[in-house]
Amino acid sequence: MLDVHDLHIDYGKISAVRGLSLSVDAGEIVAVIGANGAGKSSTLNALSGIIKPTKGSIRYGGKSLAGHSVRSYIRMGIVQVPEGRMVFRTLTVLENLQVGAYRLGSFLLSHISPEDVLQRFPVLAERLHEPASNLSGGQAQLLAVARGLMARPSLLLLDEPTLGLSPIASEEIFRLIDALRNEGLSILIVEQNVRQTLDIADRGYVIEGGRIVLQGSAQELKKDDGLVASYLGMKSACAPRSTQMRVK
Repeated sequence: MLDVHDLHIDYGKISAVRGLSLSVDAGEIVAVIGANGAGKSSTLNALSGIIKPTKGSIRYGGKSLAGHSVRSYIRMGIVQVPEGRMVFRTLTVLENLQVGAYRLGSFLLSHISPEDVLQRFPVLAERLHEPASNLSGGQAQLLAVARGLMARPSLLLLDEPTLGLSPIASEEIFRLIDALRNEGLSILIVEQNVRQTLDIADRGYVIEGGRIVLQGSAQELKKDDGLVASYLGMKSACAPRSTQMRVK
């Protein structure tokens, strides 16, 4: 479905992503794991068309995405939910959802019904006409995801969806992501909550210094001693030796 090969992203003289390759197949959750500054968000921004890579290829459904606009990406079904619960706080919940349907090409947003999306998010249905600023952090994140679903994506890119959320709110987000995959949606998730992410993911990539240093099934990654030591809370460490030679 999505194939990325030899991706490079530079910001002036700073190289954020260096030779990254990954793939997402239809109907699976793929996790991208790494510390702050590893290049995860830059990768997602390139995959959603927000930034242009310096080098490399991005193919979606067998077709190159080179030269396409952000709007084209969305119309093809690639939708990113950005980090930080970025909802329009002065708009109502309903208006935020209607903005998410912009890719459908309608200029009469008030006529677009989010009813099917709201069936999944009853807490949003209850607060439909309230400003988004009234929502809790967890509710705002649900709204951000719901707004993304309004664009009818086939590939959902999630950037730190549980960042700053309580454990209870995080669990709700992970249950939602798992349910979306079970309904056939393909998902690429960048997340620092490694253990819970790997519990729902099919496969994963570990990125350090803009490079993939480890990849495999979620179950394989959870059993990797180096990954456990560095990312699953046993100790705070730099890149474990075991990852350096395990890129597949």
